[in-house]
Amino acid sequence: MAQEISSETRIFELEDKLEKSYLNLHDLATVGTLITSILDLETVLSVVMEMSIRIVDGEVGLLQLHENGELTSKVAWGVDDLVIKNILCEDGSDISSFCFNKRRPVLINNYDRNIEFGPNVKSVLALPIKSRATCHGTVIIINKTNGDSFVDEDKIHLEMLVNFAAVAIDNSILLKESLLKQKIEQELTIARQIQETILPDLQSDIEGVEIGTMYRPARYVGGDFYDIIRVNDDGFVLVIGDVSNKGVPAAMLMSAAAAIIRSELMKSPDISPSELMTNLNNVLCNGVIKSHHMFVTLFIARVDMKNRRASYCNAGHLPPFYWKCETEEVLELPPGGTFVGQFPDTSFKEGKINISRGDRLLAFTDGVTEAENIHKGQFGVERLKNAFVNDGDLPAHEFCTMVRDWVDRFAEGAGDEPFDDFTLLNIKFLKGDR
Repeated sequence: MAQEISSETRIFELEDKLEKSYLNLHDLATVGTLITSILDLETVLSVVMEMSIRIVDGEVGLLQLHENGELTSKVAWGVDDLVIKNILCEDGSDISSFCFNKRRPVLINNYDRNIEFGPNVKSVLALPIKSRATCHGTVIIINKTNGDSFVDEDKIHLEMLVNFAAVAIDNSILLKESLLKQKIEQELTIARQIQETILPDLQSDIEGVEIGTMYRPARYVGGDFYDIIRVNDDGFVLVIGDVSNKGVPAAMLMSAAAAIIRSELMKSPDISPSELMTNLNNVLCNGVIKSHHMFVTLFIARVDMKNRRASYCNAGHLPPFYWKCETEEVLELPPGGTFVGQFPDTSFKEGKINISRGDRLLAFTDGVTEAENIHKGQFGVERLKNAFVNDGDLPAHEFCTMVRDWVDRFAEGAGDEPFDDFTLLNIKFLKGDR
């Protein structure tokens, strides 16, 4: 009779255990669906921590994520990371680091090391939160509330939950990255629109002059810039510059330099190119450029159409080409000083040149000449000069388009994006009235 009662008791215990297992698995399926539908990372971590404690009947616990090269506590229930650092594994490392580095669960019962602070540690269950791509961190549960030890079933249930957690963390990170990328793209779109408003629309109304341009940033925005600024009925100032960087920092400095030049010309319409270069350099050095690695190469020319002459100043920029129609030769307009933005109170030399009908000027940035082909060879100055000599009679903008296409063919297959910002400014002094 006693044996029959004992058998019935064992059956009831087994049925109770199976029912609890079923409920746990049902909870896991429900919670898994819930967790993977949450896109906010903090909410995911809070739910995972709560359910981890519940699913194994834990006393206290901690969830850590791997950030900036170390495990950082994100959610804590009744324990801090100081306790975790003092729960040591056989190799002497703390249990969270051991679990994370080995990428496998750790189950310790009858822990025999005394910890002076925090809970009395008897049993510990730690699992890595890992997806196919990476290991995000760890979940550590300390002690069961009923005083029992953790068993393999606890590990299996917690592992199922953590697998859902890894998927949810992947989803939340991907969403965050997607939203950040979308935000950056929106900001870059605005930055590009602003930059395009700074670059002039060169439908020239200057009598006797035809202007062509080609501008292409290496990235969404760039550090090259050019400008044509009317200073009176018979004269204009042309500018081309190149900031020693690419992307947003270069674009910001480009915008500042362009604004300073226009401001100086508004204050002093008759200012010479060398004085303008000196003033710009001092402003950039004394309040705009903070980095020793940023500077601007710049070419400024002041053209007097009435008296048919030009004065120019070259601050470390690639020498523009000047085609003398009468002698059919190409002159180079060399630097008259160093780049601007690093050395205050620098003086700049100024050059002068007479203008005849049929003359041409081509200014450019190193994104043209330093474009590379698949063999790492550069397009070079000589190729551009030959094009200027042989095809310079083309309409100004058509010539710029031709050079762009030529450079593109040269660099085909060398990379997905241009090596550097790319700018051409082509000025033709017409042989007759338009």
